[in-house]
Amino acid sequence: MLRGYPTEALVLGDVLAEKAAAHPGRPFLRFAEGELSYGEVHATAGRLAGRLARLGIGQHDHVAVMLPNCPEFLHVIFALARLGAVAVPVNTAYAGELLRYVLSSSDAVALVVDEALLDRVAAVEPDLPDLRALVVHTRGDAAEALAGLRTPATPLRDLLARGAEPPPVEVRHCDLQAIMYTSGTTGPSKGVMVPHAHALTDAQDSLAYMDYRPDETIYCPLPLFHAAALWDGMMAALLMGASIAIVERFSASRFWDDVRRFGANVAMGIFSMVPILLKAPPAPDDRDHPLRAFYMGKSVQDEAFHARFGVRSVETYTSTEVGIGTGSPYGRWRVGSCGQVNEATCDVRVVDEHDREVGPGEPGELVVRPRRPFVMMQGYYGFPQATAEAFRNLWFHTGDRGYRDADGYFHFIERIKDVIRRRGENISAFEVEQAVNAHEAVLECAAFGVPSELEEDEIKVAVVLCPGAELDPQSLAAHCRERLPGFMVPRYVEFVGELPKSAIGKLAKHELRARGDHGITPHTWDLEPPRR
Repeated sequence: MLRGYPTEALVLGDVLAEKAAAHPGRPFLRFAEGELSYGEVHATAGRLAGRLARLGIGQHDHVAVMLPNCPEFLHVIFALARLGAVAVPVNTAYAGELLRYVLSSSDAVALVVDEALLDRVAAVEPDLPDLRALVVHTRGDAAEALAGLRTPATPLRDLLARGAEPPPVEVRHCDLQAIMYTSGTTGPSKGVMVPHAHALTDAQDSLAYMDYRPDETIYCPLPLFHAAALWDGMMAALLMGASIAIVERFSASRFWDDVRRFGANVAMGIFSMVPILLKAPPAPDDRDHPLRAFYMGKSVQDEAFHARFGVRSVETYTSTEVGIGTGSPYGRWRVGSCGQVNEATCDVRVVDEHDREVGPGEPGELVVRPRRPFVMMQGYYGFPQATAEAFRNLWFHTGDRGYRDADGYFHFIERIKDVIRRRGENISAFEVEQAVNAHEAVLECAAFGVPSELEEDEIKVAVVLCPGAELDPQSLAAHCRERLPGFMVPRYVEFVGELPKSAIGKLAKHELRARGDHGITPHTWDLEPPRR
């Protein structure tokens, strides 16, 4: 495995400074509007860090970042790293209670936010007494955009235009670089505490699995508030001294044109993107592009994707808490497998319900532990009990079921924990259920994942109505759209007389999933318009 940096040297601001000194003019960040060199990004990070310090942001402060994919997002990430502050990336679809919860539970003292999202911030601002500064990414009249806010607000462009010398700060590999929110299981989403060494170790590990090269360009249509784009994309490019081309969002119709325009060699993605690209009508220029690999696609998709587009589909077992747990050296994949143990970073086992390791071919829970300090998450912020439960018996319990074959290749089967994977997002069933249960006609409900034709999950909710109440599926969906991001609104709804429960009253969702065709029964309403 390629190892360019010892763990102690994995500090985000230091790595950027080193790359900027080595090749200041080399393109680093590329967007539709233009590109920025390593030297330019480093200089901007320093100026912005100095101005943020004057706003009172210092080492170890938590700063939420709620921006779309844009150069400013990464300027802020690097500036916070320079200060030793902790970034809290926020999903730009969040609003209402979800947004209030993330900003409050993360103890964010400042928020960097796009002006298009200010109405959402204003709605929850009275419930955020610890928020002492807003930095707003404005495009038009800054005074008009900032009017009516309680928290002192500053236009981001003003901070970028007039820099200041950042204070001297010693930032270590073991210091937190970010708190990344990932979906909860039986409770709300939890913030994963990410040291600098964790994020950059994941990026460093991906170098070998993707065979990244310094003269290559990575294409990233994923949101920067997720670890995949930040770690496997941007930070991997940084460590390699390569370029990354970032667009606002994935578009199947624009994907190959973007790849050609940027001259991209590797594309970042999620499992569902590969079948979407394969479903597009064949074109004479399907192989007329420089792309060689797509990360991540399932290994079972590799043959079809390579036959049509000449592109390899690469799979690893990865999570925000763990980083890359398993993978295969580039070109040495096994169909249906997510690879072998990432021995440079961690140990992985398959265990039974009593944490006893099971043999080859036997399914069980995947558990992981680090081989070096600070290369996995340091816990869930503000949730010590959940942290202790996840790390019981000195292994991190992933909540995923899989098995190891006789040759040491791991195979993912399903999620044990109550998390739904949809459109590249990990969704808390608990939070979906909270929104549905808020409807006055709903007595109780159960949200769970059902198979999707796009390799991930769709959300189904089984609903028990209050006695005498009436509710139609479309009204329930409208209710959810007012309270949840679009990707969390259930596609399927079924009204049931009661929910299956165990003898002690615990909800038995496995019984709901076993009904009909993988949870879809003749009484299930599909709220998504038919595909044409």
